[in-house]
Amino acid sequence: MKKYNQLIPVVIVASVFFVFALASAPAKQIADTKYNGVFKLNAEKDEDVTNSSKLEFLKTSANPTIVLRVPNASREVTQEDNNIKTQKNNDGTNNINDINVYNVIEKELLKGGFTVRDRALFEKVLGDKSVNDYSRIKELTETDLILELSSIQFVKYPMNSFAYYTTSKRKGTVENKINCTNYFNLYGLKLEFRLIKVKENDFIGSFTYNYNPCNENPCDYNINVSAQNACSVPFLQQGNAVVSGTNLISQEQIESFVKSSTQKLVKEVFGNR
Repeated sequence: MKKYNQLIPVVIVASVFFVFALASAPAKQIADTKYNGVFKLNAEKDEDVTNSSKLEFLKTSANPTIVLRVPNASREVTQEDNNIKTQKNNDGTNNINDINVYNVIEKELLKGGFTVRDRALFEKVLGDKSVNDYSRIKELTETDLILELSSIQFVKYPMNSFAYYTTSKRKGTVENKINCTNYFNLYGLKLEFRLIKVKENDFIGSFTYNYNPCNENPCDYNINVSAQNACSVPFLQQGNAVVSGTNLISQEQIESFVKSSTQKLVKEVFGNR
């Protein structure tokens, strides 16, 4: 009995030491969980605004003449003269102002029945300070219309939730949802055209087109979620490379969007025939 009583202080000391050891031990780190995230977005609606009366002349014009004006035209013309076709920006992102994007627009205008003027020569005429009258520009370039690509840009879609699917024999395929404690961005595209009748210097049309990679079919990206439900930026794993942000829209998708937008514009304009 005496020996037993002598052991009690030892046991108490050992217990206290064990409790303090647990308290001072570093907390176990819980690794991020990787999900196959599914996103559904609705792009903004396209918008076409035209002055129908100003487009009446197209009904009697077999091949109306048109020239494409682009952002930073003088820089892009120089690149084209040097036969430089950029595929990426210097930072590795996809280039929405790639020369081939402009070529895609011009090809669709040709297919749509327009006679497309050389934009390099047109810019040289516009750069001549002695030519300050639009009717004079029409004479020198024999151009009826200017199609101005006023902007093409990436558009942010802020998100803080996504769906993922689990499959089991008992429940089958079930859609689950994760609400993130932070916001992240998916990206779409917006393109804006302005149409100008050269002789009268009349603004006769505005065309805005939107692209959303998740519109027709849900987007399927990887996403990491921490123990605190903080979500990473959606990404795709391509070999050893991780693709995220604006790079999730490929150069091919950019050019395809520009092509379909130009086709819509041609249909809208020539619908006045």
